[in-house]
Amino acid sequence: MPETVKQVAARLAETLESHGIPESLLEAEVLIRQALGYDRARFYVSLHDLVEEKSLRRVEVLADRRIAREPLAYIVGRREFYGLELSVSPAVLIPRQETELLVDIALELARQRSDEGISIADVGTGSGAIAVALAVNLPAMQVYATDCSTSALAVADRNRHKHGVADRVCLLHGDLLTPLPQQVDLILSNPPYIASNLMSGLAPEVQMEPRVALDGGEDGLEVIRRLLEQAPSMLKTDGCLLTEISPEQKDAVCKMAKNRFPGAEITHHKDLLGLPRCVSISTKQ
Repeated sequence: MPETVKQVAARLAETLESHGIPESLLEAEVLIRQALGYDRARFYVSLHDLVEEKSLRRVEVLADRRIAREPLAYIVGRREFYGLELSVSPAVLIPRQETELLVDIALELARQRSDEGISIADVGTGSGAIAVALAVNLPAMQVYATDCSTSALAVADRNRHKHGVADRVCLLHGDLLTPLPQQVDLILSNPPYIASNLMSGLAPEVQMEPRVALDGGEDGLEVIRRLLEQAPSMLKTDGCLLTEISPEQKDAVCKMAKNRFPGAEITHHKDLLGLPRCVSISTKQ
């Protein structure tokens, strides 16, 4: 017997919950909207409409993927970041809310120097989330966005065009800072910082994301260490470097930063949970 949209949503939410998937009601709605091609408004006005068999099959295919713990963002192909809808794929790390802190700090720094204009590099750009958010919010700024993955850069390319900043976000292929053509005023990075031996304990969804974007080596600091090694030659003398970290890495990263940038102002910034989430290195004299 045909079911209504509301009945399909309720049944799907129950199924998702039984498989240990949190926020099952919301995820059921998103999956159904994806399968039916509905926006949120149409979903709610259609709750009592019957779902056709072919549409139900599409819902079931997407549900099976989610039950297999494929991230919801990969299934629907998008994720919101800093108020922007970004395209995502299994080639890139799914943007997280905590990374918005980097954008907040960078915008504040950039606006303090708005009369001068500054050069910015987003290192390990992935989907281009940071670079695109900065370019959208700083209409006069040019942003370099580097990544070692050409597949990731293809996703970033879609996002810079999607938000009309393709002329101001320059994509560069290569390792960390090595592709940059010149020194910059501001370096941002959300690098891999999970220790290799912790990878197997991550949620199944996270383990489906690119390992290269998560695995920070034996101590979780391998990529941050290389970033700090490269940074002195690519950061202007009155510049600033911002890197996301895992909270327990604060002291180690600050110590490395002091060794690489003697005399610089090293500070950390807390996320919405009050945990250290970003280290900033300001070389401004």
